[in-house]
Amino acid sequence: MGGQEKSVRAGFVVNSSAMSKKLSTKPAPTTQNFPSPQSPIPSSQSLFSVQYAHARCCSLLRLAQADGKWGAIAPDAIPWLNEMGQLRLTHPAERSLISQLFSALDAMYCPASSKNPNWEKLAQGISLSWEKFYRQCRLWGEVKTETPELAQARLGLLMATQTMLQLLLEEYLGISAPLEL
Repeated sequence: MGGQEKSVRAGFVVNSSAMSKKLSTKPAPTTQNFPSPQSPIPSSQSLFSVQYAHARCCSLLRLAQADGKWGAIAPDAIPWLNEMGQLRLTHPAERSLISQLFSALDAMYCPASSKNPNWEKLAQGISLSWEKFYRQCRLWGEVKTETPELAQARLGLLMATQTMLQLLLEEYLGISAPLEL
């Protein structure tokens, strides 16, 4: 089947062509969210850890794509909830990362709730939470074989993190979001 490999597990679809498309396309740049001329433009050096986290997310997503059993997961097919309808991601590091992602979303889409958000601080907070998540929550190994739904939910969280870091770096901070370092 080539680039169109897919498998069905527990009611969700894993599709390798979706991951290829995700990793090879960038959102259309907009200038409306770049820092204003009076706000200081962050240096790439101060955001290296954020760029590294983004590149590492991309690398892990490529590894997932290269693994014939994983491919890519369509966002609407990620098993976020368990059989009882509760969020599958319960580890404190997972919860912390989810909280950081929602804080950034709130700053982006609910401007009344946060005046003049510090995009650099938000990006660094996500990066730190992601590093903790990466150290404490496995994606492969026994998690993948014994609880594949949890591993795929974690892969979905990884995809959400990569997307948010790319958005923050490129559109809100005006610096590159490298695919690899």
